[in-house]
Amino acid sequence: MKFLSKLSDDLLCILNPYKEWFFSQTDHDLLCEKDRTGGEDYITAVSDEYLKKILDKDGAHVGFPEVARCCDISQYPHIPGLHKEKQKELNAELIRFLGARNVAVHTYYPPEGFMGWHNNWNAHGYNILLTYNSEENGGFFRYLDPVTKEVNTLPDPKGWSCKVGYYGRGRERDKVYYHCCSNTAKRLTLGYVVPHLEIWRSMIEDISGEDGSVYS
Repeated sequence: MKFLSKLSDDLLCILNPYKEWFFSQTDHDLLCEKDRTGGEDYITAVSDEYLKKILDKDGAHVGFPEVARCCDISQYPHIPGLHKEKQKELNAELIRFLGARNVAVHTYYPPEGFMGWHNNWNAHGYNILLTYNSEENGGFFRYLDPVTKEVNTLPDPKGWSCKVGYYGRGRERDKVYYHCCSNTAKRLTLGYVVPHLEIWRSMIEDISGEDGSVYS
């Protein structure tokens, strides 16, 4: 995954009102699926030891994260009604702006939230992750380079940022992308999976104003 250098003002005009509303709410404790931690926490679920555990499963690992402390607001059935309405409104605006078909994830991470090591090979494609981190050094994205086998950590800056990359299928062994995230501060992530390279590049241009053709 790579960070884009900036987000366009037009995009921030869509994202910031939602962010301001979301973090002004006081019911964040209701937005956490408490039964998905599997005995792990925001340190152990992103450790080398847990990565080895997932790697050793090989094909037995489905692709989705097996342990997490977070909540996908677009999917979790117990979300308060107003959060659902605001999520749908934001999603509709972003789909119009980006030309995306739909949002893949709209996830809230409470303090000490996490998503354990996984590879998403059951939802492969070109990815865009828009992340809001409420504090400096309050969260990070970590991945295993599929070629060098090195573990790399990308600290999230405070505020909005965007990462883009490709998650491969099981038969694309040099592109299977094991990754995880962890945070000490409140965090939001909006994720898109795009099947076509040129559409993905066009979305990158809309998000950043950069030349999308240099991304692959």
